[in-house]
Amino acid sequence: MRRTKEDAARTRAAIVEGALACFDRYGITSATMEQIACEAGVTRGAVYHHFGGKGDILREIREHVSLPLLDEANTELLRRDGTRALDRIERFLAAILATLENDARTRQALVVMQFRCEYVGRMGGELDTAARNIDRLAKALETAYREARADGELAAPFEPEIAAIETTMFLSGLVRLWILHGRDAAIRRNARAAIAAHVAARRRSG
Repeated sequence: MRRTKEDAARTRAAIVEGALACFDRYGITSATMEQIACEAGVTRGAVYHHFGGKGDILREIREHVSLPLLDEANTELLRRDGTRALDRIERFLAAILATLENDARTRQALVVMQFRCEYVGRMGGELDTAARNIDRLAKALETAYREARADGELAAPFEPEIAAIETTMFLSGLVRLWILHGRDAAIRRNARAAIAAHVAARRRSG
């Protein structure tokens, strides 16, 4: 029984990887279950045994690959741990950039989710889920900014709520533009400097 479960898990994982490659290559709409099966090295029937359709596969990709990066980003890095709040925010943003730089699978999943997917019909609900999770991220950032203000670290013009919203927008745009541009693009070369400048602009001088 254990071997059967392990085999099923491996087959399911192969289907997800095959679908990820096909979605990236052909787009969600144009990719077929036959192509996914061929890419995964399984039968079309095996694909349907594990997934009801492309939407189910896409949700699996989102849940296990792209969602942890942005929707449920590791907000542990933002929580009070003896490090100054703005340093934690910069560390958090830099960690996401490091994932983009070093994790090819996550990059591919983000390309699929942001540039190959039409959020209509059954997929429309995915946008609602994404919005809720992004709101949670903004709240975690707001908590860190409130700590920064309480510690006298946040520059006077910035209100924690607005600063958090700005950083959420900055992060979303950074990720989208980073994956859109090539390796030698200025946006990629200067991403770390942009993160440092974003945080520095919020830091109280003196």
